[in-house]
Amino acid sequence: MSVAELTELGLSERTLHRRLSDLVAAGTISRVSRDRYSDRASIDAPTGEAREIVRVIKLLDADAHLSGYDMLVGFAHQFVFEYPHLVCCPAPHAEGVTAALIERRFVVIAAGPGALRGPSIPRTVLLRRQPLIGSRSLVRGALATPEKAWVDLLRETRRSDAPFDYGELGRLLRAMTDHGINQRAVSSYARRVGYADWLAATTGTRPPDGGAQVQLAAGYAA
Repeated sequence: MSVAELTELGLSERTLHRRLSDLVAAGTISRVSRDRYSDRASIDAPTGEAREIVRVIKLLDADAHLSGYDMLVGFAHQFVFEYPHLVCCPAPHAEGVTAALIERRFVVIAAGPGALRGPSIPRTVLLRRQPLIGSRSLVRGALATPEKAWVDLLRETRRSDAPFDYGELGRLLRAMTDHGINQRAVSSYARRVGYADWLAATTGTRPPDGGAQVQLAAGYAA
């Protein structure tokens, strides 16, 4: 249902937004778009543009998957309106996936230092060329698990300047933890891609080095 539909209950939009945010944080419902909520939506079921991307991957039978914020929106305390989609893909499949997405009017940008620096662009896909060796257990078909998606999102926020707030990243991990994610899987993958210290700083098992790690820890502890 949309917030507009829910106003028929006699509550103001401001009150509804506050109460719906509480229910999202508690895991009772999921936010499935900017203004719509559901008590049945799967946390890892993509909608809108994300669904288009998954359809492209499946039509090509490409060895690629959707990751990042699209797989975490069900855990979010606030909906991010303009966010890049993240696709991880081994190099041999990257050109085909890129061409198919461009044909569908997506803007495809290769992941790397400063890739997303500057104003946001609608329908942006950040493409990370990533071998899938060792990641199979963290991918379901064309979708990353939340455990992989969180680490991938942290990495691209740091390396590619993805427009995400580190405090919200910490809050996402806290919500995921409260939902009983596989902590061992998060730790193992973070260690493999060089982010074990960042994960430890976020969860408080080691002191943050400062800056972004302090924000992550503050969000996680909030």
